[in-house]
Amino acid sequence: MKTALAPISEAVARAMPNKNYIKGRRKEYKICDELRTLGFDIVQRTAGSHSPIDIIAINIRDKKIVFTQSKPDLYSSKEAQKIIDEFKYLNGLFMCEFKLR
Repeated sequence: MKTALAPISEAVARAMPNKNYIKGRRKEYKICDELRTLGFDIVQRTAGSHSPIDIIAINIRDKKIVFTQSKPDLYSSKEAQKIIDEFKYLNGLFMCEFKLR
């Protein structure tokens, strides 16, 4: 005799990450590892921030900060260029300051 499985509650369903989220997170971790290999001392995902920046990396020796937006590998070059153009103002020199609050 077969028994029906109980339906998953909404709370449990919301807590389970979807495949796109898992793939995106995996790619972000891979990018973080690559940046550390390239000599970046501080590498931080901005998970859950909903900002245009997915990863912030800082190379102390070279005084370089890199902001990364991660997209799927099959993302079109046209869409990628649109994002690059939208956030090109982040390229260049900025005055940086550290504060403890």
